[in-house]
Amino acid sequence: MGESTMTSIPLVRLVTLAPAIAYLASEGVPVRRYLRRAGLSIPSVERLETLVPLHQVCDFLSSVARAEGINDLGLRVTGQQGMEHLGVYGRLLAQALTLHDLIQTALEFSSLYNSGLRIWVERHEGQVRYCQKFAETLPQDQLTEAIHFGLASAMATSRYARGADWQPNRIELASDPIDLAAYFPGLADLPLSFNQPQTSIWFDLAMLSTPLPAFDTHCPPADEKDRASFVTSAPAEDLVGQLEQAIESALGHPKMSLGLTAAIIGTSPRTLQRRLTEQGASFSRLLQGVRFQNAIR
Repeated sequence: MGESTMTSIPLVRLVTLAPAIAYLASEGVPVRRYLRRAGLSIPSVERLETLVPLHQVCDFLSSVARAEGINDLGLRVTGQQGMEHLGVYGRLLAQALTLHDLIQTALEFSSLYNSGLRIWVERHEGQVRYCQKFAETLPQDQLTEAIHFGLASAMATSRYARGADWQPNRIELASDPIDLAAYFPGLADLPLSFNQPQTSIWFDLAMLSTPLPAFDTHCPPADEKDRASFVTSAPAEDLVGQLEQAIESALGHPKMSLGLTAAIIGTSPRTLQRRLTEQGASFSRLLQGVRFQNAIR
């Protein structure tokens, strides 16, 4: 997030870290140490739906991947958990009866789960192109794991719908070349392209009407109360509201400050201070207000 481009703060639900934490712990990686370095912690059940800066999550994944030499972390973590690793969002997706229903639900609610990821669907002569693109304000050199995780999640869902041997017609990946066939058997001869503006999976249009099997999830279906809570706790649309949500996510940090907040949202203290001034706000007042509202809750 550059000095002059802090117009919004992409936020994501903390539950998105669950599969990465599960995988790293199973591999004996000191995951708590890396979480502390990123200003994060193991999410408790009560905090799973908390919003945290997407920059902070990408920084954590990128840092641990580099330090531990796991250059395919995003591809490895998928499958550690079922739809529940997406929290309420996953429980909403799991209610879909067809792939069309699932994609429509994703289009409706994905920005409430991750405001830094845009998804859309295009139709091209009997084919569907399902696309994912991260916000351009995020540091591109820290997005590889998140990009790979997005692809792997989409592939896992598609293969759940059509069987483990299903393969798309084409894949376009927004990262450097990698041997995808090592993670998804059957892709060796598939048309692949890398370093694309977005990640895309192409498949036959007829697949949209495919009935989905019941998702194997240990969580109860999302009800109207869950849906309403998910909507009301969505990322704020204005910068000050997003800052308040970022501050709330870091309230438990012993060194809570303007500098820490700037670091977790991916900007400099100077830029953050300037944007607060432009908004007629101050960090101390925001922090006081967030602490007060947190105490009331």
